[in-house]
Amino acid sequence: MGDEFFIGWQGKAPEKTGKFLKRLTIAGLAAVLGLAVALPALQDTVSDDASFDFGNLRLFEGILVAEPVPMLVSDAGVVYYLVHPFKHGFDAEVAKRMHLLRVQMMGTRIWRSDQEMIEVEPGTVIGAGDQAAHPLGTGSDLGEVTLRGEIVDAKCYLGVMNPGNLKPHRACAINCIQGGIPPVLLVRDSAGRASYFLLVGAGGEALNGRILPMVAAPVAVTGRLKKLGKQRILYCDPAGIVLE
Repeated sequence: MGDEFFIGWQGKAPEKTGKFLKRLTIAGLAAVLGLAVALPALQDTVSDDASFDFGNLRLFEGILVAEPVPMLVSDAGVVYYLVHPFKHGFDAEVAKRMHLLRVQMMGTRIWRSDQEMIEVEPGTVIGAGDQAAHPLGTGSDLGEVTLRGEIVDAKCYLGVMNPGNLKPHRACAINCIQGGIPPVLLVRDSAGRASYFLLVGAGGEALNGRILPMVAAPVAVTGRLKKLGKQRILYCDPAGIVLE
């Protein structure tokens, strides 16, 4: 016998066709319900306050600070992490040569909450004045702490990618941190409010290549907390970072 033939204006579909359409309808409803359950969780990972001023290259000026990571401190006291385009950290030689000098540079702003970053166009950093005192002072030592959170790459999390954290972003975060982007510990309190802690080695050295297995996963980090201006910096040994 040939295949069933269903004419749309008929009152009832043939038996096999009707069963098929019923199964298809049930599957469709299940998919819609699944999406409704998953959507709120997905929305929780996407932030409206993560921003990348893509295409708006502009001039920045301030005092360049090379340690513990390259930063620019503006005259208004805004502290910007410095990186280069794509998955590249800021040129360490340029940072060392221009440490505590007034400089100008062309770049694109990246920001989230009170965290700021400039994606600096290579070759645009020039001296604009004499050497200055450290604009952030010597900082204050807040002692040993243990903090729980997630290690993210600062560039993507602050605004270049959205979402820029958790497992879906893990491969990208690892590549960014491996390329020199500063790693940051993202910590949330019981109300979901975020705090950010720059991660460096116990002696202030870069940790990037030594913490890759711990990126984008729940961790507990024990180290010495120091506040430099408004920046919170966690000095730790990789042995003090534990997966949870």
